[in-house]
Amino acid sequence: MTHAGDALDLRRPSRGARLAAVLWVFVGVVLILDALVVLFVSSMHTGIVATFVVGLLYVLHGLSRHRTRPVTGRARWLRILVPSLTALMLLVFACLAVLGRMDTASPEEDAVVVLGTAVKDGDVTPALRARLDVTVDYAVANPDAVIVVAGGLPPGESVSEALAMERYLVARGVAEHRIVQEGRSTSTFENFVYAKELLDGHFGTEYTTAFVTSDYHVFRAAGIAQAAGVRATHLHADTPWYEVPVDYVRESLAITKFVVTGR
Repeated sequence: MTHAGDALDLRRPSRGARLAAVLWVFVGVVLILDALVVLFVSSMHTGIVATFVVGLLYVLHGLSRHRTRPVTGRARWLRILVPSLTALMLLVFACLAVLGRMDTASPEEDAVVVLGTAVKDGDVTPALRARLDVTVDYAVANPDAVIVVAGGLPPGESVSEALAMERYLVARGVAEHRIVQEGRSTSTFENFVYAKELLDGHFGTEYTTAFVTSDYHVFRAAGIAQAAGVRATHLHADTPWYEVPVDYVRESLAITKFVVTGR
């Protein structure tokens, strides 16, 4: 004879399913907390919002896996869709990380363009500091290179990314006369377009260029440079470990935009 309690047990998730549910919730909470940490050290951007939303989705997905009722309709599709999109996202992350570490620059280019990213309260953020530290090393290895710091005035800030970057480089021993500010741009495409205008005015048409950016950004930046008419080698800066989820989620969205618009 089958008792009611036995029937209820049959509908309970297996131990493996319960562990998977806990893991989804855990990862979701980590992503939510990471988004809040990055918001504290940086300014608000789409990566923070997207990471928070993904984390919340994971929490809800994990909690849904504790359901004892049969899974049908939308819930069943979500159980398929969330893991599938996560696997795809992790594959994109891995490709960006590997390709982003394949530096092609030599210490012989005529100019190096440092691509800007967020500043906070007029100072460089950890991600931008990492790019600038790589630039300092490059400036030592190539003392004749012109350095273009590229980045406009972010919303809510009184100092442009370019000015904050120049101040950081000068404070670390890079001669001010070597640095050219490009302070108009609001996107990576504009970084390259306006930097090219400055370098064309300085060198004419015959010169070589490298750019410095974060590892996750190298792949897309190389494509945008080509679209902007800039033939450039590149150097990567490591992404601060606590910014990896936010920056890679943001870059996945940006790559989608690049595929659609070319910028």
